[in-house]
Amino acid sequence: MGVLFVALFLGVPGSAEASDASLAPNFYSGHGITVHAVRHITDRLIDVEISTPLIAPHAVYDPRHHVRVLLPTGYYNNPGVRYPTVYLLHGGGGANSAQWVEFGAAYAITENMPVITIMPDGGKVGWYTNWVFPRGVNQAWEEFHLNQLIPWVDQNLRTLAYKRGRAIAGLSMGGFGAISYAARRPDLFAYAASFSGALDLGDAAIRATITEEGTRWLQNPDGAFGSPFWPFDQAWNMNNPIPRAASLRGVAVALYAGSGIWDGDVLERVPGASTDRFHHALNAAGVPHHYEMYGRPAPGQKPFGCDGGHNFSCWNYAFFDVLPRMLAVLDGP
Repeated sequence: MGVLFVALFLGVPGSAEASDASLAPNFYSGHGITVHAVRHITDRLIDVEISTPLIAPHAVYDPRHHVRVLLPTGYYNNPGVRYPTVYLLHGGGGANSAQWVEFGAAYAITENMPVITIMPDGGKVGWYTNWVFPRGVNQAWEEFHLNQLIPWVDQNLRTLAYKRGRAIAGLSMGGFGAISYAARRPDLFAYAASFSGALDLGDAAIRATITEEGTRWLQNPDGAFGSPFWPFDQAWNMNNPIPRAASLRGVAVALYAGSGIWDGDVLERVPGASTDRFHHALNAAGVPHHYEMYGRPAPGQKPFGCDGGHNFSCWNYAFFDVLPRMLAVLDGP
C-alpha cells in the first residue's frame, strides 16, 4: 500500500518536511532485537517490525511485534543534533504500539517539539512486567523494554543516551508501566508520568481487572503477577508502586487522573483513586511531583475536550500538558 494510504489509515497527516532520503535513519538488529521490516509512514512516523526471544509473537495484538517511532520535526535536516527521548506506553485490553497515533494525538502533540517519541508494544495485557507464569507465552516485558529496547533505540537514533535524556509516560496499564519502570530503574529516566494509571496493585478492583483481561486475551488469569489471593500474592505486593514510592527520589514525576464521566464510571474512578493514593505515598516519601486530579471538567474547560473519563480526550490533554514539563527537565538538543 502507498505511503499516503498508510498515513490516512493511521490518522496522521502527510509530512511537509523536505528531507534528504539519505539522512533517514536505518534500523539495525542488535541488543537481542531482530529487525524484520521498516516502513516510513511519513517523514516523522516510522513503523519498525521486530522480534525478540523475550516476547512470544502471540503475546501482542498484531501478528507482528512493532515499535513506532515519532521523529522530531527537522530531524533529517539537522544530522549533527541529538535529541531527548520520551517512551510513550499504551494501555491494556488488546492495545498495541499504534494506539497513541491511531486513537491518540501523539503525532500532533509532538509536532515541532524537539523530542524523539518511542511507542513500543507492551502486549495485549503485558502489564510491563516479567510474567510470573507465562505458560509458554514468553512475556519478559521489563527485561525487553529496559535491557533491549533502550540500548537498541540509542544504537539506531540520535538520542541523548543517559538519564537526563530520557522520560517515560503511559496511559492506564502504561501509566503503571511508566511509574514501575522509573521506580525500578531511576538511573534510566529523568521524568515519569502516569495518565489514569493503575498505581495500586493492592486494590481489589485493579486485581480483578488484570486477571479478567488475562483470561479474556490469553486464557491465563494469573500470568502477570501470579495468584491475586493472600497468601500467594507476593508478586502483586512486590510490584505495587505504592510501597516503592521513595525509589522515585531524583526522578521528576507527574500524575494525571479524573473522576469519571459519571458517578458510576468505575473505569476511571478506580485508577483515579489509586493515583490519589500514590500521590499521598509520594508526599509521605518526600518525592516532589506534579499532581492533577482534573475531576470531571466542564465542556470546553480542558484542551482536547477532556471530560474526566478513561479515554483519549483526557490522555491527549495529559500528554499535551506534561510534554513541556518534561522538556524543561530533560537536556535539550
